[in-house]
Order: sequence, then C-alpha cells, then structure tokens
Amino acid sequence: MKFDILFYKSRKTSYCEKVLKSKFSKIDMSPNRIISSVAPTKLGETLCESLTLCNCVVIIGGFSKNDDENLVTVLSRAVSNSGLTLNNIRKLKGAICDGYIIKYNKQTVIALPDNPPEIGFLLNDSFLEYLRNVYI
Repeated sequence: MKFDILFYKSRKTSYCEKVLKSKFSKIDMSPNRIISSVAPTKLGETLCESLTLCNCVVIIGGFSKNDDENLVTVLSRAVSNSGLTLNNIRKLKGAICDGYIIKYNKQTVIALPDNPPEIGFLLNDSFLEYLRNVYI
C-alpha cells in the first residue's frame, strides 16, 4: 500500500521521514510521494491531489504556532466545510503533542507533529494494527 507524506511548515523532515517509513514498513506501507508545503492554500491543493493518487496521506508539522496557519486550524476549517462530522475524526493522544486521524470511507489523513520521538510514540502497535485492518 502506498501513501503520500506531506510536510507542512515542518523541521527535522529527514528524521520524521525515517521514523515514519520504519513504522509503516512493519505493515507493508511505503511512500508514494514526499511533498512539502508552507502555505495553507498549497497544503489544501496538495492534499486533494494526493487523495486522488492514494487513500492515505500523512501530514507532518504545522502544530507549533497558534495562528490561522496552524495545521489544526487549517484542518478544522476544511472539515467544517466538507460535511464531515466528529465521527470522522479521532485524536491520537501523544506524550508531548497530539496527532489526528480524519477518515472518510477508504480515505485517511493522518496529522502528526514534526517531532520524531513523538511520531514513534503515536504510531504504536495498536495504531499500526488499525491501519493494517483498514488498508491491508
């Protein structure tokens, strides 16, 4: 199964990519494309494009600032305009920072902080089993 990695206003990209690839390889998922974005509009365009190419997109970064370009704010606006409900969203409780899963039918967007140890914590065995059941 292929997935896209979308870096949004992130740092430590190579370290985050390494952890993500290592975790997802356990369930035979590998990256299709690795893309970056620094603006919300570009993030939206890229996310839509990615979801036409594969059913799973991982967004890394964008949690650090509390402004209109914060990933949570951007995704909240997108979800509210899409008709999705809270039933489509699940919070991943982290030790330092939370992550999110937005699921609609067979499409999944996973939002993770740009913190490699936290990515490793959030992508635990039960989460990977969940993904395996959805996609494999």
